[in-house]
Amino acid sequence: MTMKTYPITGVASQAPRPRRNINDFAQDPLQWNLFLQALINLQSQGEDTHSPLGYYQVAGVHGTPYIPWMEKADADDRAGDYCTHGTALFLTWHRPYLLLFEQRIVEEALTIARNFSDKYRAEYEEAALNIRIPYWDWATDSDVPQSIRFAETDITLPEVGSDAPPVTRKGVPNPMYSYKFKTSIRRQRDFSIVGVQEMVAWEETKRCPDEKGISHPEIVDRQLRIPTVNPTAGSSFRDPIYKLLTLVGSYGAFGNTGWQTGRPGPNNISLEHYHNIIHTFTGTNYIEENSKEGHMSEVGVSAFDPIFWLHHCNVDRLYAIWQAIHYEAPFEDQATDYTRMPLTKAIDDAETTLRPFYKDECYDVPWTSSMVQKSSAATGPTVFDYNYHYPELPVDLSGPGKQKEMASHVLRRVHQLYGPPTDESLVDTPKVPNALLPPSRIVRDGMFRREWLIFLRVRKYLIPGNFIIFFFLGEPGDDPRQWLLSENHVGAVNTFKSSTDICGNCAGQGAADQLFSGGVDITNALYNKLANIGLTLDDQDEIEEWLAKNLKWRILKQNDKTELTSHEILENPDSLFIGVKSFVLLYPTSRLPIDGGEFLSAPKIINEKIHFGATEPHKNRGGLGAQDPY
Repeated sequence: MTMKTYPITGVASQAPRPRRNINDFAQDPLQWNLFLQALINLQSQGEDTHSPLGYYQVAGVHGTPYIPWMEKADADDRAGDYCTHGTALFLTWHRPYLLLFEQRIVEEALTIARNFSDKYRAEYEEAALNIRIPYWDWATDSDVPQSIRFAETDITLPEVGSDAPPVTRKGVPNPMYSYKFKTSIRRQRDFSIVGVQEMVAWEETKRCPDEKGISHPEIVDRQLRIPTVNPTAGSSFRDPIYKLLTLVGSYGAFGNTGWQTGRPGPNNISLEHYHNIIHTFTGTNYIEENSKEGHMSEVGVSAFDPIFWLHHCNVDRLYAIWQAIHYEAPFEDQATDYTRMPLTKAIDDAETTLRPFYKDECYDVPWTSSMVQKSSAATGPTVFDYNYHYPELPVDLSGPGKQKEMASHVLRRVHQLYGPPTDESLVDTPKVPNALLPPSRIVRDGMFRREWLIFLRVRKYLIPGNFIIFFFLGEPGDDPRQWLLSENHVGAVNTFKSSTDICGNCAGQGAADQLFSGGVDITNALYNKLANIGLTLDDQDEIEEWLAKNLKWRILKQNDKTELTSHEILENPDSLFIGVKSFVLLYPTSRLPIDGGEFLSAPKIINEKIHFGATEPHKNRGGLGAQDPY
């Protein structure tokens, strides 16, 4: 018998359907109800290798149980290792992975819809075909969405009889709150290798669990807010995401955390960096005493938590928005400096196979990055090829020759959603020194502000487990549990990796001593601090001196929540560099559509400077000095 795989092509439909914000999607009574029931069905399917299309095996593609997923019989023994974190494949690999989940949801939803009575069946079938994965836009609202905060929900079920109306069942376990494991034997075998003992015992996934293993969505909310930037509601990620989408034109710099020489600047903070932050602080409770590590914090088991799909859908959305704005940007090859199993190339290029995904059932058409990030022609985002899109990407602008019009439309939407800032820290462009002003054809009627950024380069495998670097403008305090809530906390950078014993990609990166990049945009936090001492963001010399005294950082080990000492950092030469950079950012003032279809200018950077004086006094903790190579 010839072995076949599951073809991933996107949900079959006459036209692309929208992936919607979870808050809007949950208000659609037909689609939301079918989505929940489809997920319940998917989660109820077996946890063995005979159920590769059930939730357990689909989630397991992202890590544990580290077995081949629908691979050929002659596939490499380590073919179950599909990790692409920290590589050029990070964004492109996750697009077909989301399509796999989306196709399975729609298949289950159609099965359910066909069980409704004759009077209602057509309506539910149409709703099922239009379902796409919802996204959690943590860049505008980082609180856990209301529809997934609670363990129970209501669903509408088919009723027997040709004209029987659907019936509502209340208090049903919410499949978006957690995934409930079916067998302890399988969990003990597959989860023990992750190294978090509680996860072997827990019968469902957890978010920010306390010492008793009880999930706390309100702690997720608190951990994703930065007190100096946004102490109450909304999101601390809005402004930096605006800069990421509009300023970074390189696929490599935009997409992943792998260090590239000469990268400090707004392009030092990648989309993968924000992806890592959401994973870590959605999973693990860093506030309460004796609290535990949740599933989203561990690469190998993160996809079992249903919030994973909402999070990664938003990552894909931001990637698609970036593709629309920077439609001429090609995929960028990235030397791996090692051989990733089961791949054999030393360079990740546009034709590297995105295993284990295929477009056909006979293994003839493997997914590659060229199908996601096209390198040969200016085509814009490829989401339309797979029958979905996002609210910011209208279908009627997806045709050939409309790339510039699409880019203009999407850029206006980005201005409306994420920026630019409107407070008094912005200054009219005429006040910019003439020598700094770009040609008037680039920026007209704009505003400017000096932006401040912490950038870093660290050896990703400095220690065996994951670690978090917390940054403060002022003293952090001695208790790590208070760091996230400190009035001086301004942001963090964290690794998101698996053990080198179980992940071939991680083993290769560890052997190559991979460098990891990241950073924190401190502009808004710094502005708020400086207002109290009579300084502005343009007082560079004074700010550099102030940062030398007040910029602090601490490194926390994720597994035991203890601080990494200066000795542990410095025993590995050049293991950590932390620097500060500033630049003037010219913002266009208009956020609204321009009459006549005129292209709306993106913000522009001028007058960049690295402030060595802010960090050189802290060389014993990794501060960057003027003579240090970076």
